[in-house]
Amino acid sequence: MPRRTFGDAMPPHLRSAAIQYAMETVGHLQEVLQYSAPVLANHGWARMCMYRTGDAMDTIGFLVDEIALHLEDIGVGREEIRRLLGADRECLRTVRLARVAGPRCTKDAIHVMPQWVADELRDALTYVLLRLPVMLRSALRERDPLWVGRCLRPMVDSMDRLGRLANLFAAVHLDVYDESTLARYQQLVQQRSRARMPDAGGRHFRAAADWGDLLVWWDSYEVKVFMLLVMLDEQCSGPRWEVGDGTMHPAVRNAAVGTLNAVAVVTAEKGDTPQYRLTDGEWAYATAVSATLASRLMRSFPDPTEGDRPLLDVLRTEFHRTPGGRR
Repeated sequence: MPRRTFGDAMPPHLRSAAIQYAMETVGHLQEVLQYSAPVLANHGWARMCMYRTGDAMDTIGFLVDEIALHLEDIGVGREEIRRLLGADRECLRTVRLARVAGPRCTKDAIHVMPQWVADELRDALTYVLLRLPVMLRSALRERDPLWVGRCLRPMVDSMDRLGRLANLFAAVHLDVYDESTLARYQQLVQQRSRARMPDAGGRHFRAAADWGDLLVWWDSYEVKVFMLLVMLDEQCSGPRWEVGDGTMHPAVRNAAVGTLNAVAVVTAEKGDTPQYRLTDGEWAYATAVSATLASRLMRSFPDPTEGDRPLLDVLRTEFHRTPGGRR
């Protein structure tokens, strides 16, 4: 039986949605990493990491819902949409938490994230960050009749990975916070279930007839972030992302975390250092990535004083240079 196709390529309004939500997701992931740093411990890592993990999960959910709305518009049935969204296996942020195998926090020691939790956090951020360019590459192709599956699968898997991370944050604090506090930190009221998608009452782009290409300045936040994603995609193309037990390969995780740190470096106001402390190795990696980004921007915008190339043109050109495509 032939596989169903969904037109030649992702519609323009969904391309705009993919770019917007991917950019927001990177920002949330960067903040999760930021609030895991010991130097910001007094800001409450559990609260802020749960907030931003939930925000990242819900932002990806907005994109998934955009695609589900489009599928409904073109006549795909609800059961087929649920299958494409993997609604029967979703991992929500939940108030029914299981005890974790690792040590839990106590009221006397809640201000610094345990190392084993930090390792899980970095694995989860890497998992999601590596899948954003996979989704974007398919979204930006001029012809890809199978774009729905290639865009949805990495995004629904990312939602579930973030759901498990949010549950872990809550589970290690079962002896510290009461159930209602954890529910508030996990933002359970606003969590987005794929079983209820498509949700026409959600935030969506489908009213736009044709968003077209987005004009951006060469040194804009959007261009910097997405060029960093392209560079990460290039660096991690080929090797396995995960080792045998499902954890991220150390070199891949270092590249992803380094890219998130580079986001903080290249977007800092007036050249200031990031507001959270980097180790010497992290700083060296982030600044090296920043220097490579500056070189890439000069190639992509030979005359940066004009600075109004469409973002989609820039991204298409960059993604076409990458050898990826097998994922």
